[in-house]
Amino acid sequence: MKTLREHIDFDAMLACAGRRGADGVVTLAQVLGSHKIDAHFVAEYADVADEDVAGQLFAAYPRTVQTISVCDYRDLGERETGSVAGARAGRLMADYLEKYGFQHLMLAGLGSSYGLAWITFYRHDAAKPFTPEDAEWARYLVPGLLYQWQRACRLCVCTELPSKLLPLTSREMQIAILSAQGLLPKTIADRFQLSTSTVREVIQNIRARLGIIGRKMTSDDMERHLALPAPPARNGATIGATISSTVGATIAKRGPESVSPPGYP
Repeated sequence: MKTLREHIDFDAMLACAGRRGADGVVTLAQVLGSHKIDAHFVAEYADVADEDVAGQLFAAYPRTVQTISVCDYRDLGERETGSVAGARAGRLMADYLEKYGFQHLMLAGLGSSYGLAWITFYRHDAAKPFTPEDAEWARYLVPGLLYQWQRACRLCVCTELPSKLLPLTSREMQIAILSAQGLLPKTIADRFQLSTSTVREVIQNIRARLGIIGRKMTSDDMERHLALPAPPARNGATIGATISSTVGATIAKRGPESVSPPGYP
């Protein structure tokens, strides 16, 4: 708390740990600590969790710092929230936060071999939003503190993830990376001088190979595939080379060029 206070001004704080299931849903496993948080605030979150676009984004991109206001939630519409119920979802989240006097929040965390962990900071004053400087402190300070806590508590045995190649060609890998980072098929097609229909077909084939059904592909899909045990070789054949899951995850997340993640997963 002292370290956080030295760099980030906040009225309340809630630190939690959990796990992301195969379906991408985050399960809260433990409250690590809190500061001026009503116990009912934590209990009632379960009623609105499915409507929280910030939670959805955190599940897909746990290292992305989010700064959100009650007004942001109230301004949500169908276009911004995708499959979530648009204005209704925003209204529920805004009402939930205002019930406890919160006008601004900042969410920062990490995903490691020990699971997910995050800290949410809150402010009461509507005229005092979290600043880009606050977000930068949170981006670099919070993951380090949380990781120290995870290792100290030894929530699980830290083991090296198995490594294997994605079942993609070099060009397919390039297209998969850019698609997972949010680029449109037309943009990808222009970059590689391909037709948009060809890129769309390639993306459909990639999703089929990775077992992605009914949703967009994300960087986590490729990372999860790398973490799965390698399938048994058929007819004595073996894959010609492997890459470490750590390096593979870095490539999948960053890609050949730095591209900002989409606004919502």
